[in-house]
Amino acid sequence: GFAGMEAAWVAAARGHQVTVFCASRETGGKALLRAQLPGGEEVSSVYDYQRVAAQRAGVRFEFGLRASAADVLATKPDAVVLATGADMIAPLWIPREVAAEGLVPDLRAAMADTLHLTAKLPGTAVIYDMDHMAWTYAAAEFLRARFARVVIITPRDGIAQDIAMVIHQGIVRRMHEQRIDIVLNAEPCWSDAIEDGRLEYANVYTGDRCTIDDVAFFAYSTPRAPDDTLAGELRARGVPVHLAGDCKVARNVLAATAEGHAIGNLL
Repeated sequence: GFAGMEAAWVAAARGHQVTVFCASRETGGKALLRAQLPGGEEVSSVYDYQRVAAQRAGVRFEFGLRASAADVLATKPDAVVLATGADMIAPLWIPREVAAEGLVPDLRAAMADTLHLTAKLPGTAVIYDMDHMAWTYAAAEFLRARFARVVIITPRDGIAQDIAMVIHQGIVRRMHEQRIDIVLNAEPCWSDAIEDGRLEYANVYTGDRCTIDDVAFFAYSTPRAPDDTLAGELRARGVPVHLAGDCKVARNVLAATAEGHAIGNLL
């Protein structure tokens, strides 16, 4: 992703020997998904630049490997930058056993399985939104072009509340122009009816319930927990570890990139 690649090319440009372990087959991390959604056209230019800069600086890449602590230690590193991102937290209204089985995916996973769709599909796509960041609404726009109806459900009293006002206003305008339904102050209620395509939801204040029928897509977009599981084991082996980007704390692209740049200069 942005934070790790920024740290990699900056450190390499300063003379370090840098190895990047990349779980996917290309750089970009979760931004690869964002680049394929409405409004994401400029995102790819960032990670394309980072990769070219890294290649020029002599960074070595290991693609398609979700590195373990043993893989990292085998390189005999003087320092490690851990930029493994963050994972969305399953909301409490999903039963624990259902969450464990992944029957309701997070929005990132669900969109990765949906990007290939081109034809318009019947049914309703539902997003449960606690994230309130721009990419969630870009996903809603993508789904609106492929499903008969899109519904965003949020427990808050508005959408896009963690975004700058100018961007917020543009998102709200597009949601209305594209006839994306927004249900405020509500949370889904888990029941067996979901197996038949019926999703119940309740007002968070009154408990009044309503139903969305013909649900064909259902995913949640929620706050993220850092994936820093390797940090403890590496530090126990005496390796200095620097956390970068969402692996330290989930935030926006600019903050993650700036942090990666600072770490690259610090090493």
